[in-house]
Amino acid sequence: MQLSYDPIRRLALAVGTLSVIRVRVAGSVAPGELRASVGLYPLVGLLVGAFPAAALLLPIPALPRAVLALALWVGVTGALHLDGWADSCDAAFAPPRATPAESRERRLAILKDPRVGVFGVAGLVLLLLGKWTALAGAAPLVPLLAAPLARWTMVFALHAHPAARPDGLAAALGRDVPLGMATLTAALVLVPLTLMAVEPWRVAVAVGIGVAAGLGVAAFLAHRFGGVTGDVLGAAGEAAELAVLWALLA
Repeated sequence: MQLSYDPIRRLALAVGTLSVIRVRVAGSVAPGELRASVGLYPLVGLLVGAFPAAALLLPIPALPRAVLALALWVGVTGALHLDGWADSCDAAFAPPRATPAESRERRLAILKDPRVGVFGVAGLVLLLLGKWTALAGAAPLVPLLAAPLARWTMVFALHAHPAARPDGLAAALGRDVPLGMATLTAALVLVPLTLMAVEPWRVAVAVGIGVAAGLGVAAFLAHRFGGVTGDVLGAAGEAAELAVLWALLA
């Protein structure tokens, strides 16, 4: 049996890539296996969303409950996507150079810089404030919707755009990722959750807004950088999550 077709192994790889939860994977990991695991990213999103959803069930005041939910949301991902958001803000809004090619190279260099600049700090603060205020009035169902949708958005962005540089996660995975499997997995998660909602049509609209926001951010950054990177995918996922949270505020 080929390991690349072992669903449990693929799920373990996906969980290890997108969260701080480490599941032991025996033997070496082939590039094809890592690429195949992308199809299960929405399932990892459901696992990630379960942590803030559980916090939102606690019988404590809304604002500290939202802080706890957000802390768990950030903690289970290891702040991986927040780092991508901050780096992308720094790089995307860096002053342009003399030519578009020079601007692109400068922005890619900023993406790799571990230091965070003023645009990154401002973007991070605004993002966290946006999530916190939304979670203060959110039902537990909301993060269960937002997190899987964000991971599907990341897969679509990876499929839709070339890698911005020859190294890194986007280049390792390539555009030939199992988008069909990711879409099926996302549908198996999102459709039942939507039907469970009091107003399914509102959830459906929020899902559409989240997709548009995530893919819009990915397209903007891909234009700036000449393609996508792991940081760009993280930023797209964060944008999708925030959009879903805001769309379901009322």
